[in-house]
Amino acid sequence: MKVKEKIQKITFINDAYTKWKWRERTVSYGNENPDKTFFVIRRATCKVGLFSHVMTNMGLVRYALENNYIPVIDMQSNLNSYLEESQVGKENAWEFYFEQPCGYTLEDISTSRNVILSDGLITDENEYPDAIITFDSEKYQLWRDFFDKYFHIKKDIKDEAESLWCDLFHGDRVVGVLCRGTDYVVQHPKDHPIQPSVESLIKKASEILFEYNCKWIYLATEDETAYQKFSNVFKEYLKVTNAKRCENIGSENINEISFGRKNEKFLRGKEYLINILLLSQCNCLIAGRAGGTYGALMMGSEYEYQHIYNLGVY
Repeated sequence: MKVKEKIQKITFINDAYTKWKWRERTVSYGNENPDKTFFVIRRATCKVGLFSHVMTNMGLVRYALENNYIPVIDMQSNLNSYLEESQVGKENAWEFYFEQPCGYTLEDISTSRNVILSDGLITDENEYPDAIITFDSEKYQLWRDFFDKYFHIKKDIKDEAESLWCDLFHGDRVVGVLCRGTDYVVQHPKDHPIQPSVESLIKKASEILFEYNCKWIYLATEDETAYQKFSNVFKEYLKVTNAKRCENIGSENINEISFGRKNEKFLRGKEYLINILLLSQCNCLIAGRAGGTYGALMMGSEYEYQHIYNLGVY
């Protein structure tokens, strides 16, 4: 075992090293753009989903703008859930799915004089949209407007989602359900929102389907068992995409699951984003508190009806 690996097995040293490595700091890459200060938004290597990145990036983009910095999102310099190891340092996973908030890329600023690298650790001091937007209408509208202004999904992905929406629903009314299962409900990650049971989601969806005169149930889930339970109840009135689902993953993180496809990580992110884009267009929403729920609230118009479970945290 290398000395560095031995040291990092000592928790307090590892914590100190991580904080030092990901500290906010100022760097200079050259003499270009002397009248501008760029703020590179980073996140320490971790196994989180796309909308976790979106939400924390929203907070850091706002911080940058409030300080007259130009934000540039970096999902290129270290491994994340959407980069293959061979792509690290070469491709920016953020730009697979979204435009840069102010149009500048990492390449654009590679010879700039004034560059600030953000703190890569997300702590309680960071402010970003989370569960509060499910019950605070003022905060919801503030973050919704901010997303609309600075967070633009790639056109090809939006076009694919719009085409799929037409193919699935033919202009009919839809109840959207987000069911977060697999690792969440098995592992109970500390301080993460408790998710509703599949049975409670089915019961609520059945009620709203008729109460709001909807024809279809659209289910966004990564959990094959949850899909089968919904399918047994709603049969031909249940709609899903072709996104891969899994079951019995035990202690694995959902963001580590591979289906053996070329460009697996990119495809997983794209399928997830399209799933949530479709969810954002539904007439009604039923969901637990989770990143995908917050993403749907950011990307869509206001729902005619929404029920977002508040069951505490694990």
